[in-house]
Amino acid sequence: MHNYIHGEIDHAEAPLTGARLEAILSRAHAMKARVAATPQGYLLDLLDRVARAWSAPDYPYRVEALRQLPARIGFSPAMIEAGVEVMVDLLRRESLLTRLGCDLGDARMLDDWVFDARFQGLVKAQPLGVLAHVSAGNVFVGGVDSLIQGIVTRNVNLMKMSSVDPIFPVLFATSLRDHDQRGDIARSLALLTWKGGDQGVERVLKRDCNAIVVYGGADTIRSYRRDLGLHTRLIEYGPKYSFVMVAADALERRGLSACARLIARDAVMWEQSACSSPHVVYVEGRETAERLMAALGAALTCWAEEIPPGAISDDAAVEIDKVRELAKVERAMGVGDLLHGGGAGWTLALRDDPEFETSCQHRTLIIKPVDRLESVIERVAPMGEYIQTVALLTDEARARRLGRALSALGADRMVEIGRMAVRKHGTPHDGTRGLATLVRWTSLARDRLEQGVESAPWRRLDDSGDSFDFLPDAERDAQTRSRLLQVIEDCRQGSPLLRERYAGIALSGLDDVRRLPLMSGEDYKLHLPPRGDGLLTAGASDGYVFSSGGTTGAPKLVYRTVAEQHANALRLGKGLALSVFGPGDVVANLLFAGSMWASFVSYNQALEVTGCRILPISGNLPMEQIVEQLTGYGATAIITIPSVLLSLAEYVEAHGVALRIDKVATGGEHLFAGSRAYLSRVLGITRFASTGYTTNDTGAIGYQCEHCEGGVHHVHEDLHHVELLHPETLAPVGPGEIGKVVVTNLQRRLMPTIRYDVGDLGRWVEGECPCGRRTRRMELLGRADDVLIIGGGNIQPEVVAAAIAAVPGLGAHFQLRARLDGHRDQLVVRVERAADTAPEDAAGLAEALSRRLLHDSKEIRAMTEAGLVAPTRIEVLALEGIERNPKTGKIRLTVDERG
Repeated sequence: MHNYIHGEIDHAEAPLTGARLEAILSRAHAMKARVAATPQGYLLDLLDRVARAWSAPDYPYRVEALRQLPARIGFSPAMIEAGVEVMVDLLRRESLLTRLGCDLGDARMLDDWVFDARFQGLVKAQPLGVLAHVSAGNVFVGGVDSLIQGIVTRNVNLMKMSSVDPIFPVLFATSLRDHDQRGDIARSLALLTWKGGDQGVERVLKRDCNAIVVYGGADTIRSYRRDLGLHTRLIEYGPKYSFVMVAADALERRGLSACARLIARDAVMWEQSACSSPHVVYVEGRETAERLMAALGAALTCWAEEIPPGAISDDAAVEIDKVRELAKVERAMGVGDLLHGGGAGWTLALRDDPEFETSCQHRTLIIKPVDRLESVIERVAPMGEYIQTVALLTDEARARRLGRALSALGADRMVEIGRMAVRKHGTPHDGTRGLATLVRWTSLARDRLEQGVESAPWRRLDDSGDSFDFLPDAERDAQTRSRLLQVIEDCRQGSPLLRERYAGIALSGLDDVRRLPLMSGEDYKLHLPPRGDGLLTAGASDGYVFSSGGTTGAPKLVYRTVAEQHANALRLGKGLALSVFGPGDVVANLLFAGSMWASFVSYNQALEVTGCRILPISGNLPMEQIVEQLTGYGATAIITIPSVLLSLAEYVEAHGVALRIDKVATGGEHLFAGSRAYLSRVLGITRFASTGYTTNDTGAIGYQCEHCEGGVHHVHEDLHHVELLHPETLAPVGPGEIGKVVVTNLQRRLMPTIRYDVGDLGRWVEGECPCGRRTRRMELLGRADDVLIIGGGNIQPEVVAAAIAAVPGLGAHFQLRARLDGHRDQLVVRVERAADTAPEDAAGLAEALSRRLLHDSKEIRAMTEAGLVAPTRIEVLALEGIERNPKTGKIRLTVDERG
């Protein structure tokens, strides 16, 4: 039996003394400031690396736990394996972020001040300091979970290990030390053993710690309450008990065998030693209870093969025999029944007495029939705050009613059957927001914030924070690297297509990531419903489906969950809030709505972040109707594509409308200098901004602050990992060099976006931005592929090629050109006629192709009908009429003449 003290294994045999503990705590207090300053990204990255290590079956510390623990704590190897997997899940980055967000309200609060709109001030969470954990010996993972909570809240942690298990916490701490590159966290842990009740040791603990977290029975809790230091916080998790409530109708609907297997699993886990383990199963109706009892016996027999029982002490065996003998007597009296698995296996005792009682554990359940579940409330009322978890098998409305009554009594947690032993990340713990008890809350009030003179930081709904943008490169990169590896691994596990593509590629760093093949728009077309499958990681039963270009017969679709859509909209809104819009603005959304396009919906949600008033008008209404609503509702700003804005200006100028717009945000196509001057003259626009660098396929990639101009954007590093690669070698390019833009979305898991070739060219911009944000900046330099953007719509060459092939008399060679007709974009299609086509047929062929393009391309049709682009010009040329490269004979497929 060894202690672990500040990063070292302590082999001393002498018992811990009060003086020795004083020295350990003195060193712990000296480390508080350094541990509190550890960046959240580093902590999450560290714990996630430990999780990945323990997830490997051959990890040495995992193997050692399986070798030592079964004999030590009486759990079977299969149960130890299950416990290790629970710890791995607790350590994962996404799990920790969920707990931080749920318990603290905003994960950023440990890093920096966070604006609270209701308080109209700033709030920050500070670690308590030196945190002692007194662990119980019932579930070996529990002590490590308590340590994890102390670590992630940046406390210095000391633990009194249970005499039952002084092994697993030390294995965890040693593993943490192996992965802690800085060493501060490993050195901030002290895992100790001493005999409970040692006054000389515990007096020092109560006096010198900032807080003590105690898990244990009533006597243990009472002992730590006595003589507690004036400024020492006691966080108690005392004895708790749990049970199951089964409605007869719900049991019939869900199926007897299926429900019995779930209830039995809850009784099997941790051999019923956890506070969340069920002791009693209340069932409506005696006959239903007897049927469930038989089904539970069969289920427990099956579970014994999957997770065998552990070794049972002689005392426990005696208690099991007592339960069985009493049940036999009750059966003879007609007030009970008994089923058991023989030996020291499972035991089921049916008793007509409805009062709650505790079982002797080791897979022993007491089944109690009742007339109605509502009568149970009175029977368990004396338990009050001793109730922890109640599994409810009822319909939804009844579960809510029973849950309210149980909650009022003192119950902490109501769950579905089969979920008693599985704590959902972020749920309250024994009536508390667990992590919130391990921090001290502070505030900073500023008159300017209260008076609204300066705008508050933009609102967040996800894990990161605006403070992320100001972190040094190394800290941001550490967070990004961890999230990048995690999202790739998650998507590889969930997507059949990526599982096949990434087979055999082990991921440990960015060099491994660069070995993954690039994705393209063709992957979305071929491997997403309705044309194909394989890319999605789950069934897309909810969320959003957006169309991303293509012909009317074969659109490219994009699938997002609601959470993914909102996270993307928040990034879009961040850019708008930083660059152009804010409270007091009345912003008209003149992006195109309908046809499953994403922009109108996404930017409507994005505008909510800025605090402006929103006019959701849409840009594909008749222009007179748009103008009427702009003037009628007092619009002062617009978000749209340049073609709509220019058409609006032309209408205003032609009809002498008195309309003045102060600010605009545009995207989707170029807004040239001459067009800006025209818009400023006609509409009075004084401030132009970008809607951000975004594509429907990938989401928000970049944003502009008030100092970014032209194609320069900050990268949304908390949402995307961006690579700029040499167009031919695909090697990363250096600052100033031109490369193709390849992005990985760090949040999307439903429809993976991993190393996606956006089709744009860009280069990294060196130097610091005057705004103070340290996120990397890139300058967009145009398209890398053959797509032309006309009036905000992507014109795909394959769409034009298909239309040409459908018109007899036209040849296969064509070229697309983008021109300006006044202030409006115009698509020019130059196509050679077939060899057997007469020159005089050119006009008819041009008209036929024009009609075909309007029919096949919803982008061309919508833009043309709205008057946002000039009508498409078709030029039918003679054979060899399109210029060829004199060296290669190739035709340049797209030409942009608007620059």
